Amino acid sequence: EESSEYDSSEYEESSEEEIVDKQELEARARRAGVRKRREEQREAALAARTKDRLRSPIVCILGHVDTGKTKILDKIRRTNVQTGEAGGITQQIGA
Repeated sequence: EESSEYDSSEYEESSEEEIVDKQELEARARRAGVRKRREEQREAALAARTKDRLRSPIVCILGHVDTGKTKILDKIRRTNVQTGEAGGITQQIGA
């Protein structure tokens, strides 16, 4: 009887369910890691937040032509873009 390098008793065949279960467990572990990192980042951001270091708000102003959108943005940003406009229409506001 000739011996083989491959001994089938060393290796067990995985069922499809075991493979799916393993993949699901790995996916759950990755999601848990992501949630943990996000929570740590959130806590660090909250700890670093002070009255002087607040994040700027994101504002979107919609409206028809010549309805005062630039004037509102000028007031918010304490700028005076409106006086430098040609023809009353702002193409780029530098937001």
